[in-house]
Amino acid sequence: MQNDVVRNKLSKKIGALSLDKDDLRKLLDILQQRAKTASEIEYKRFEEKKVENLEQVKHNVEICSMLKITIVGFKSEELFGTIEDVFGSVSFPDSVKTIYVNSDVVYRANFNYYPSNHFQLYIDFSKPKVFDFSFQPSDRTPNDSEFIVQGDESMWVNGVFHEIDAFVKDRPSKAPKIHRGSVYDILVWLVGLPLGFYICNKYELSPFVASQESSFLNNLAMTYFFFLSLFLLRVLFHYFRWVYPMIEYKSKRDRSAAHQAAVLSITLGILGKVLYDVFQIFLK
Repeated sequence: MQNDVVRNKLSKKIGALSLDKDDLRKLLDILQQRAKTASEIEYKRFEEKKVENLEQVKHNVEICSMLKITIVGFKSEELFGTIEDVFGSVSFPDSVKTIYVNSDVVYRANFNYYPSNHFQLYIDFSKPKVFDFSFQPSDRTPNDSEFIVQGDESMWVNGVFHEIDAFVKDRPSKAPKIHRGSVYDILVWLVGLPLGFYICNKYELSPFVASQESSFLNNLAMTYFFFLSLFLLRVLFHYFRWVYPMIEYKSKRDRSAAHQAAVLSITLGILGKVLYDVFQIFLK
């Protein structure tokens, strides 16, 4: 009677991550070590079966254990090769858009063989566009970054999965919560609507409105400014998501720090003006 092999599969979406080139290289070096361990497990099984040409099998398994990675840059640069070759290339992109690694690629490409234990990692560093209004701000920021570990060696699978997970958790992005679903809806109720009423109130008290005789035009203008304030909140929210990406690649040419300072200045300026006017009302 033959026992069925129990396969384990663990996967997780990456919801917050911030890496630079050195961090990325460190993560891939860890994965290379785990791929090497998986190849040793694979070889021992061939050894236990006492297959012929064990030396050739060992050589083939060692070759297949070398990870091949794919890195794509924001300027359409695309590199494929070993970790050493890709990171040592003069064509390595200044800003990485995506990275993909699958530990069974070489096995399948060279020998059409599927190893018992393998993993794959995909990281998408792309940012949502500020003026892309086809994307609903109430939805979670779309991103397919994830890692998957599977195999029939439960100790290896669990060990690799938790090692990647711990690495990701130690390097979170700055403001991942703004990329969650329904955050924008809460901001509309707590910030957008009060800000809209505040702007309408400021417009109504302006000398321009006081000099007009048509209440219809005044009401129409206040309605316009009310919805305009909600529109500006949506643009600002998209800008926040762009400035503080869920999955961030930090490079020397990255201007995120300047944009983050601009966002902070704009936000503090608006809040300061609103709070000043509110206090003025209570002081009267």
